[in-house]
Amino acid sequence: MAKKVDSKEVGLELGFLVFKFFLKSEYLHYGYFSDGLEADVTNLNEAQKRYSELIFSNIPEGVKTILDVGCGSGKMAQQLTERGYDVDCVSPSVALNKHAAKLLEGKAEISNTKFENYESAKKYDLVMFSESFQYIPIDESIPRALNYLNEGGHILIADFFRRDIPGRHPIGGGHDWKKWEEKLPNFSVEMLLEKDITEETSKTIDIVNQLSNEVIAPIWKSVFLLAEDRFPLLMKLVKWKYKKKFEKMEKKHFTNQRTGANFAKYKKYILCLLKAK
Repeated sequence: MAKKVDSKEVGLELGFLVFKFFLKSEYLHYGYFSDGLEADVTNLNEAQKRYSELIFSNIPEGVKTILDVGCGSGKMAQQLTERGYDVDCVSPSVALNKHAAKLLEGKAEISNTKFENYESAKKYDLVMFSESFQYIPIDESIPRALNYLNEGGHILIADFFRRDIPGRHPIGGGHDWKKWEEKLPNFSVEMLLEKDITEETSKTIDIVNQLSNEVIAPIWKSVFLLAEDRFPLLMKLVKWKYKKKFEKMEKKHFTNQRTGANFAKYKKYILCLLKAK
């Protein structure tokens, strides 16, 4: 039986290709637009570097070994190894893991699996979730992370959560913030840091929205026009069969709903550092 394609994995892989080709960036995470850095496409790479530096600056002293959960393109793991950390990675994306393996050049072990299925006898000083926390059920993420920590180890999470606002949110993703707050006291951890960086990260969405509407949308329309000209009967059948999916996709990406303002309204981007009790 063929393996079912995970749309989230495909989305991440496509996002990486777009970032790499158009923006010359090998990062696969939000930018941190601090100190008045303008939300312009030419500044995204710099903002992503600032995001990485923010993460690195909050790694506690004494940490030597790190498990990078959802390592993406492997760029941050590469930088961690360059800073002297002993890093292992776990990610279910075959395509991204191949790229990460090239970057890391054997300096980090990469396990091609979901964190929920990850098995290892190793223990780490820090388990890091950089925009991967939202893909793992809360009840599995923290307990499993604790299983892989050395005594007194830490968990670092940088990700966004859904605010408690009724109705359909124009931007998807993220655990429910209220549920996270309710569940957190049940885990054997101490909160050392909780930093709201929604304002600094939301500008990333404005850039993605600009790219979608000024680059991807015209290409999308041109491809359809060409296909309709060359294969009119086939395209008529395709548009009829997938009409709802096309309408949903175009509404999601090409109607200027996915903006930084809406991200800040409906999401809460948090950097937090937890310590095992």
